[in-house]
Amino acid sequence: MSIFDDVNKWEKEEGANIFSSILNVNDPVILDYGCGAGNYSFAASFAFEKKCKVYAVDINKQCLDYVNGKAKDEEINCITTAVGREDYRHDFDDDYFDLVIYADMFHGEEKTYNGLHRFVMIEEAKRTLKTGGILAVLPFHLSNFRDKNKKKCKYTYKKLIDEISEYGFKFIEKDLQGIHFEKVYSPYYQQKGGVTFDSLERGKILVFEK
Repeated sequence: MSIFDDVNKWEKEEGANIFSSILNVNDPVILDYGCGAGNYSFAASFAFEKKCKVYAVDINKQCLDYVNGKAKDEEINCITTAVGREDYRHDFDDDYFDLVIYADMFHGEEKTYNGLHRFVMIEEAKRTLKTGGILAVLPFHLSNFRDKNKKKCKYTYKKLIDEISEYGFKFIEKDLQGIHFEKVYSPYYQQKGGVTFDSLERGKILVFEK
């Protein structure tokens, strides 16, 4: 069994269970911003038995081509891809989404915004989520974060939770873990070899309610 088989299994089972456990809405509208290869988009579609609308957004068109190809192969019609904006704003209406997913989107080394783009993304989640909607954040590399003064400092989950809560979100404690899938699709790691599904980095999913 290949690592891609393991990934597909995760999307259908563990990944789907994550989203069904944090959102109790029929036919939800979902945003996976910075979707990459779409692992969380596919997991969300399976969570709601494809009876949902998932917008998979990424600035990398190759990623979107991959998502579209896989969705076609698996006959998943509920995922719509869209090209993201360089300013991290969303081209969606206010109060539109039931769930916004930011998986591995908060970093400290982005050249644009000097690593402060997460504040823009939190504002956009607040704007585009419905009242009672859910924001799911899966952060990695917390030691690379910068505060609002652009100063690099080591973050903790608590510090990030407090920061997002300042925007009016309510933190909901859930014992959920997500996966950092970057190595699965990286040519560097593919050539290097030795990447197994069990070796992929896991992290805590932070869940908030608007």
